Amino acid sequence: MQRIKHPEQQVPDWGKWLPLIPAVLHLFTVYLLIDRSGEPGQNLSLLNLVSLITFILVLLVAIYRFSKQTPHLMLYTAIIAGVINWLTIIPEEPNMVNFSNNGLGVLHVWLSIIGFSLLLAATLQSILVLILHNKLRHKPSSIHPLLPPLLEMERFLSILVLSGIISLGVAFALGFGLPKSVINDQPLHKIILSLLAWFSFCTFYIGYKSSKLSGIRFARFCIIAFVILSIGFIGTKLVIQYIL
Repeated sequence: MQRIKHPEQQVPDWGKWLPLIPAVLHLFTVYLLIDRSGEPGQNLSLLNLVSLITFILVLLVAIYRFSKQTPHLMLYTAIIAGVINWLTIIPEEPNMVNFSNNGLGVLHVWLSIIGFSLLLAATLQSILVLILHNKLRHKPSSIHPLLPPLLEMERFLSILVLSGIISLGVAFALGFGLPKSVINDQPLHKIILSLLAWFSFCTFYIGYKSSKLSGIRFARFCIIAFVILSIGFIGTKLVIQYIL
């Protein structure tokens, strides 16, 4: 059942296309940052990588909005993408990675980034689920009319988590097929934390689908699992590029 009933509260159809306009500009910015002319390889520095993740995040939510209501999630992802885009003007040490003649490596990196973006969207959705649940318990009158019903938000959360699990699972499988020299260059704690987070998401998703976990507990556990994944994915680059 749709929560929106008053005509003035309806989101116009053309409004669904608006996020795609800044997304195109964001894509062009990310392209200029990563594919640096005159230098071999691609610059996968921390801020460039995070900017690419936020672009994928906004694009995924923008596409999903054509079939479901996600105005609040779109608002938060757009704000995060805007802030990250501004941060990319900060000078940082380039991290050049050359993927020439290494199609397996390209696929591994892209699936990892897409999977991380999906689980980031799931984490934001988890926060919204917890906020809506809290309002339903204490202040139902304060619920925004554009916020979808709780069950619909939980279903969207499960879709995001499943998509992220599949993407990361395939990325891990491809990663173990890379040359040993490439695997040995990766910090061990990064691999361990990433696999731990992936197994955690799998466990929580199975628990939710088997009705052993409620949607609220599922949302809470997803946030915890994403924190572990973030430490493995981004924490390593943060330490190497800005601390060491």
